[in-house]
Amino acid sequence: MKIRVAARPSRLSLKQVEIIMEYISTRLGDGLQYEIVKTTTKGDKIRNKPLHEIGGKGLFEGEVDKLVLEGKADIAVHSLKDLPSELPNGLEVVAVAPRGPIEDSLIPRKGNNLLKPEELPAGTLVAAGSPRRKHALLYANPKVETTWIRGNLDTRLRKLDNGAADYLIAAEAGLVRLGINRPRIILPIKPFTPAPGQGIIAIVAPSESSIARRLALATHEATHNEMLAERVFLQTLAAGCAKPVGGIARYRDGKIMFIAATFSEDGRAMWFTIEGRDPYEVGSRAAEEVKSVPWW
Repeated sequence: MKIRVAARPSRLSLKQVEIIMEYISTRLGDGLQYEIVKTTTKGDKIRNKPLHEIGGKGLFEGEVDKLVLEGKADIAVHSLKDLPSELPNGLEVVAVAPRGPIEDSLIPRKGNNLLKPEELPAGTLVAAGSPRRKHALLYANPKVETTWIRGNLDTRLRKLDNGAADYLIAAEAGLVRLGINRPRIILPIKPFTPAPGQGIIAIVAPSESSIARRLALATHEATHNEMLAERVFLQTLAAGCAKPVGGIARYRDGKIMFIAATFSEDGRAMWFTIEGRDPYEVGSRAAEEVKSVPWW
């Protein structure tokens, strides 16, 4: 079985294709082979603005999924957190690999001290590209300054070391997958509640297609349930990158625990913990709790 896989050309994207296709091949045990069909996305091309100012979710997904819709690729591989809450008609997430680290990490510029967020001196410039990261950081330490750095992970680290910021917040999963071994602080879930989908590599395929049914057999059960809860959470909120929210599900022994966070523009924050067995119900309840806060 040979599959054409649509993906972005970044080093991390290609590594994630390798990770999930090796996992799927091991699970199916049928000598799965694949070739990568690369394409550059809107998010890759526009680098002079923060993501939430140019459209938020879907910026790294549209052109990749278009290859599948046009029949130029059989499936697409994405970081789940890059996907919009609603996919184009005819496509669905059919399989996920075991989840990587869920946390964000704080990375100092080379030569800077390794400090926790609350230890950073007043005026420290931290690159926190999303509203969620920015508000969590300012909640932890209102004396720091924030900026943004665009580009893939390698680019952001290079810009950090060239003086674009003093520290950078990035997803730990990407650092681990690329084998980037540099000093960093793994940030606590409170206040740094991850973005829904963080740490999950997903396969998108045409709904009800033979390849979708085949790959669905190989999905990782625990991660798949977490994915379902987190995507329902986003769908219920109808929130993109412009909203400072976080939401993460943890599946253990048939039960799901969901931690949701929301931040206000004036420095307030609230967290909710929802538990249950049905990922759809848990994700929906978590979203309704977030929508109930005074500043929503």
